[in-house]
Amino acid sequence: MPPPESSVHGTAARAPELPRRQFLRALLSGAAGLTLAWPAAGQGRGPAPITALKLTDRLVAFSGNGGNVVMLIGSDGLLLIDGGLVGRGPDMAKAVADVSPRLVQVLFNTHYHFDHVGSNELAGMAGARIVAHENVAARVRTTFENSAMGRTMEALQPVGYPTQTFTSGGMITFGGETLEYTHEPLAHTDGDAYVFIRSANILHTGDLFWYGRYPVVDYSVGGSLGRMAAALDRLERIGDERTRLIPGHGKVDVTKADLRQARDRWLTINRKLEDYAREGRSADEVVAAAPTKEFDAAVGVQNPEPFVRQAFAGVLARQR
Repeated sequence: MPPPESSVHGTAARAPELPRRQFLRALLSGAAGLTLAWPAAGQGRGPAPITALKLTDRLVAFSGNGGNVVMLIGSDGLLLIDGGLVGRGPDMAKAVADVSPRLVQVLFNTHYHFDHVGSNELAGMAGARIVAHENVAARVRTTFENSAMGRTMEALQPVGYPTQTFTSGGMITFGGETLEYTHEPLAHTDGDAYVFIRSANILHTGDLFWYGRYPVVDYSVGGSLGRMAAALDRLERIGDERTRLIPGHGKVDVTKADLRQARDRWLTINRKLEDYAREGRSADEVVAAAPTKEFDAAVGVQNPEPFVRQAFAGVLARQR
């Protein structure tokens, strides 16, 4: 039986020690029988390189493999916040091993999307504790058609299921650090959580915050752009003005000012979309009205149509 939520305050259970080469060999050979249904980033050009950025002596951020990943280095093991793309678990394992030979003992999922749970199966094989919101645990067990994403969301193999779940939040003590995590209901998805490392003043937002691009709005599981903007209001109150933010996607190590700018843009766009919905406009009419035009160049988006259609469908879904 999983421990009760209040017991999350304890340190992670120790995974068995393996030499680095042996661990990587096990991961690479074991990956063949696991879920590899999603294409790597940059399909047709080869996968994007995974790059590491040192945040502190014990915290490292990885980018280039789906969602941004943060790693905490403890004295005898590692903790990961998210794990990149399904299908690139071995690449992520190698990137981690290039920084530290220790094993991943704890893996925290900020939500269920395939570009964040890609290390679940390999971490599970190595005996890691996988922590996630209860809705994430339910989603990764099920294959279903996701209308917002326009694709089939494939279930993970059982070895990759979360082994410890929560409803509202809690804390993990690991490697001398305390990680505080909190569920944000019905924002990007129905299982989003952010993680605040108070001593380092670093906040991993998961996909509640996107930098340098428009966000994905997974309205098929209750997400909406308006609710994502409201979540950013709450995230702004975490920490202080010096808090360093790791967004779910885009440049790592950004600021509260960047978060506020994204929130204001999303609110402006969402108000337009809600107005269009009340007027009974079609999706084609909304795209033609170019509701994101004033922000496209600054955000760096040349074709906002997919985002506009998805966010508008989310508005309509809330009205039903």
